[in-house]
Amino acid sequence: MLQKFFIGIVSGTIIGMVITTMFLDEPKTLINLFLTKITATSIISGFICGFLASIIKSKLNTFFTCIIAGAVIFYTKYLITGHDYDPITMGLFVGAILGGVFVLFTKITVSIKKYKRLKKLRRRGFKIYG
Repeated sequence: MLQKFFIGIVSGTIIGMVITTMFLDEPKTLINLFLTKITATSIISGFICGFLASIIKSKLNTFFTCIIAGAVIFYTKYLITGHDYDPITMGLFVGAILGGVFVLFTKITVSIKKYKRLKKLRRRGFKIYG
């Protein structure tokens, strides 16, 4: 569970900084990219999507829930701050990327667990493959 929070925060930070580079007109230093409303909202989206990904076990439900959560979070940011960079589309985009990251992470960890279990069975003598 803690891994998914960490992955959500890191991927939200990276996604927010990449999106901010598209909208920021002033000189792009790392501090300017990190201290923007878009990056902060992406970090919050990553944290909440990490929480949702740890609760929901289905990959498809995780993906769709992250999309909805991203849209809700970015629209809430728009209502609070008035920062109008098409919040629904940006939230859907960030949510889709975060959902894809969590689905990919889940798929990789499940594949590794299956491979280790198969390797253990092969060492015990189950070498029939069909």
